[in-house]
Amino acid sequence: MKNLFFLAIVFMAISLTAQTTLIKNVNIFDGESKKLSMGQDVLIEKNLIKEIGQDLKAPKEATVIDGGGRTLTPGFHDMHTHVALFRNVTDSRNNLDLLYTGALAAARLEGMLMNGFTTIMDVGGPAKFAQKLVDEGIYKGPRIYPSEAFITQTSGHGDFRNPNEIHPNLAGSSTHPWDSQFACIADGETEVRRCVRQNLRRGATQIKIMAGGGVSSQFDPLHSKQSSPAETRAAVEAAASWGTFVAAHAYTDRSVKEAVENGVKYIIHAPMITKETAGLMAKKNVYMGATLSPVFSVPKEALKSMLSPVSYNKFMQVYDAYPDGMRAAVKEGVTLVFGTDILATPATTIEMDDSANQEFVQLAKYMSNAEALITATGNAHKLIGEMGPNNPYYEGPTGVIKVGAYADLIVINGNPLEDINLLTTPDETFDLIMKDGVIYKNTLNE
Repeated sequence: MKNLFFLAIVFMAISLTAQTTLIKNVNIFDGESKKLSMGQDVLIEKNLIKEIGQDLKAPKEATVIDGGGRTLTPGFHDMHTHVALFRNVTDSRNNLDLLYTGALAAARLEGMLMNGFTTIMDVGGPAKFAQKLVDEGIYKGPRIYPSEAFITQTSGHGDFRNPNEIHPNLAGSSTHPWDSQFACIADGETEVRRCVRQNLRRGATQIKIMAGGGVSSQFDPLHSKQSSPAETRAAVEAAASWGTFVAAHAYTDRSVKEAVENGVKYIIHAPMITKETAGLMAKKNVYMGATLSPVFSVPKEALKSMLSPVSYNKFMQVYDAYPDGMRAAVKEGVTLVFGTDILATPATTIEMDDSANQEFVQLAKYMSNAEALITATGNAHKLIGEMGPNNPYYEGPTGVIKVGAYADLIVINGNPLEDINLLTTPDETFDLIMKDGVIYKNTLNE
């Protein structure tokens, strides 16, 4: 029995090791072009794409997979996640143990991978630990680009203290784990720089600040402008000293415009932007992650039961503004990246994560199916390039299918450029999922 157990462990280890694989007869969506490249073969050696072409010869040791004319895409990128953050945020802050939070985050990561997300950007919370577990092969999950604690002003979107709770800085110090790992409360340039540097020390690959009010937070109006120009510049300068960029949470046009004018590279949400601000974003090559699915894919009545009256009122302002903001962004040529910002209760978070792929459907209301796919592939690849030498995955690019790229691949039964809904049913329509050259799902050789 012990020998059988040992053999089972060895087999599992081998099955999760990158090998030589030849995927034949697939139509390639490369993450950049809006057209498919028909009838192609892709040779993967270890974790990188070695060769692309027609009628490729299989090396002797290769596993050969016949794609049968299906579509091959790069693995998807979700550029707005919070793997260790749950709703209600204040209750989570006060009641959830860090061990519980970490275990639940690990369970979420495997689900994300099996939904086709081979890379994610975490924009608030202690994600470095999760990145380490995945990279060491202890847990299955996507590559993770952590921002660590989001940086918020006192009473900003990110200050989730109870009303009678003492300010961590005014008290002299804080022993609450949230005040170092989830949110860093910073007022003034010096405190902002300290928070940025602490996050970078913890392994952040980019920085996240709060530039305006939010929906889930209770003590900041949506219209409030947060992070002064000087504070934003301090964050940008501190991040730039490490060669990386700043992302900013911002809903209103004023918050977005001021963040862009002061060097922010990635604007998250931005439902209320005007044509003029969208044009400024395009001119400065600033990226936008719209996060439409939490707003439009969940019934309003369900959200009303989940949110406080204060939050629901703010949510409806976002709901009403988003269509015009999206049309302005697309018309002015803003580079959009795929992001979901799924935030659910601990009991429902796994189920809610399965709705992430609905973002494709929401994006396709404003652009072609191919352009919606590019937000999760080629455009995400470009944003990752903005972190320069801080990218820990330096062997090749992700989000594209080209020689030398990471072998993060999905085989889809059908053509998503014709039917975007194929991307919303990964259990049925994703026949192969590969990350880093390792096959995590394969129904083609059954």
